[in-house]
Amino acid sequence: MVPVTTLASGHALAITTLVLHGDKPGPTVGVSATIHGDEFEGVMILRDLWRTMQRRDLAGTLCLLPVANPPALGALSRNTPVDQLDLNRNFPGTPDGWLSEQLAATISREFLAGLDYYVDLHAGGTFPWVDYCYVLNDEAFSRAFLSRLLYQPAQLYQGTAAGVTAGRGTPTCVVEIGGGYQDQAVHTQNGVRGVRNMLRHAGALPGPATARPGQVLLRTMKVMRPRQGGLLIPEGPLPPGTELDGPATLAEIVSPYTFEPLETMVTPFQRNIVVLSRNYVSRVQPGDYAFMIGDGATATAY
Repeated sequence: MVPVTTLASGHALAITTLVLHGDKPGPTVGVSATIHGDEFEGVMILRDLWRTMQRRDLAGTLCLLPVANPPALGALSRNTPVDQLDLNRNFPGTPDGWLSEQLAATISREFLAGLDYYVDLHAGGTFPWVDYCYVLNDEAFSRAFLSRLLYQPAQLYQGTAAGVTAGRGTPTCVVEIGGGYQDQAVHTQNGVRGVRNMLRHAGALPGPATARPGQVLLRTMKVMRPRQGGLLIPEGPLPPGTELDGPATLAEIVSPYTFEPLETMVTPFQRNIVVLSRNYVSRVQPGDYAFMIGDGATATAY
């Protein structure tokens, strides 16, 4: 446990890391989860990974950070509840800044600094369902997670943990898997399989990495945020990877009091690939994540 600070309650805030040293020399691979406190799948993936890893199989060191943001996990919140900041926009942090900045500084110094490879696990949160990987500075490393969908942004968000490691040339991947009202066991199983395959790619586990045929690399993606709040009623099931010719209706936002339609959300491209969706009726605030849609016209299929 690495101390961060003392909260107003008098309780100590610390981050907990799990470290497994293999019987053979090799790289140091770090995997983190729960930078956003409402994203549980990463914790479950690391739980199963930790329970099944054996020193005799591992070359190098595996470092796990299951809960990067303990206050946010306790509050079931994307943001740190003390300062309402998104931890993943405040890296590398500062030791005398906001609480989120202090937490980011501790993670940067005590966890990220010594890694040869880094995987940051995320999910859709309480309502949305997501399934894709970012391609940052090592495409083969990202493809090794075995997601069908990959996304190569023109630039990464400022202040992310991945930006710290990618900025110094460390092979880095951000994974988005699960969330919403979906079967967590399936996402956990796929996540463990993916991380293990990444460890094989890095040379930390024996054997060659598996390739997945049919992967799609997206270069343009639009986040669909409603202008109106209310009940979001999806047009139908839209699992990640679903392709839609546009324009196609994604969902209606209706008033929970009068049932009046307030807004219709429509696909933004001619060839649309669903990346994040809400497959069940849910309450939505203006500006919430509702859908993420990739532009199939800019995609590369492998």
